[in-house]
Amino acid sequence: MSRVCELRLDEPLQLDSERLADMFVELGEAQATHLIALSIDRLEGLVEEVERAVTQMRAGDCVEHAGEIRALGDALGLLSLSNAASGVTLAVQSSDEVAVAATLARLQRMALRSFRIAEELQHRSG
Repeated sequence: MSRVCELRLDEPLQLDSERLADMFVELGEAQATHLIALSIDRLEGLVEEVERAVTQMRAGDCVEHAGEIRALGDALGLLSLSNAASGVTLAVQSSDEVAVAATLARLQRMALRSFRIAEELQHRSG
């Protein structure tokens, strides 16, 4: 009897809403919104760098950039993005090309969804 593994492309987005709320309380609405905008711009660039590093087979750069994504994701409470970046790091370190492709695709999906959430927060705050 064979087992069928299901690939979920609709993975729920995990956010640390307390972390986000704390950021707004600590920094104030205007500064928190500005910090989120800057962070999202940086994250977009880092995702592109990871994609480029994977394409050019630069494992060290890929691991470095994925680590930066993870750290920024953690700081912003974007847990799914952080977890996806960790998956890319592990896949690259294992040298498994299929795993790298799968985890990179997951990172791209989580990044897009996280960026949309951050954009929505910015619009709500003014």
